[in-house]
Formats: sequence, structure tokens, C-alpha cells
Amino acid sequence: MSERPTAEGLRFTERLAWLGFMLFFVIVLAIYIARGIGLEQDLTEANRALLEAQMQLARYTRDEVPRPADVGLTNAQIQAMQRRGIARPELQLRRDLAAQPELIPHEPVLGGRMQFIPEGIHVLNDRWVLATFEDGHIRGQMLLEYDIAHGNVTWQVIESYLE
Repeated sequence: MSERPTAEGLRFTERLAWLGFMLFFVIVLAIYIARGIGLEQDLTEANRALLEAQMQLARYTRDEVPRPADVGLTNAQIQAMQRRGIARPELQLRRDLAAQPELIPHEPVLGGRMQFIPEGIHVLNDRWVLATFEDGHIRGQMLLEYDIAHGNVTWQVIESYLE
């Protein structure tokens, strides 16, 4: 004799299945909400750390120059010098200055000979040059003003010091 399920037994089983499904759904929903809250807290903490890093960077860079100063000759200055008789201004200014060690206002020591260091000659603009010099024992730098007329360069020492 087999027992047949009654209508009330089927309804109870169906309700139990629905209850289980709903319970499963609520648990899954709670997990996703908890994960979302955790991710939101992580994001908030990351944003706070980023803001602190940005504020620290702002403190460190507060006194810095926003961009480096322009050094060297502009195209207009090069063209003006070419009209005054110098075809390759930076190269020729370096060569001309290197050939005039008598402009160095310091005496050499220990039998050395004062001379300009070619890679230490920097044309700052169409008026000034910063040059490094040495005699093999002592070293220094000087700021010079120059003028160009008919392809000839005249130099004037503005300031000089030994390191």
C-alpha cells in the first residue's frame, strides 16, 4: 500500500521550498551588501590616503618654481646674432671665450694654468654667459657679459668666485 501525498502535505512542502529559497536569497543579499559596505570603506580610506598624499606633496612643492627658467638662446636671438656676423652663436661664443683665459681674474696655484672648461661654458641668453674655469688644483665660476659687433665678441667679467 502506497501512501499518496495529500494536498496539504504538498502545500507544506511547497511552502518549505519557497521558504528555503527566500532564506537563501536573503543570505546572498546580506553577503553582497556586506561586501559593498566593505568596498565602500576601502574606497573611502583610499581617498583619504590620496588626499593626505596630495596635501603632503603640496607642502613639499609649495616653494618650488613652477617651471624651470628658460636658459639659452631663442630663435630670434640666434637670428639677430647671425645678422651681426656670427653664424653659429653658441658654438662660436664658447670657442671665443675658451681662447681667452686672460679674462679669468684669479691667479693659478702650484704652477697650474687657468683655463675655461669647454663643457662648463653655458650661454644663458643673448647677453650673459656662465663659465667654469680651473687650473687643475682650484676651480671657479664666473658670469660674463658679451657684446657682438661685426662678428667680433667683446667680453666683460661681471662676477667671479673660486669654489
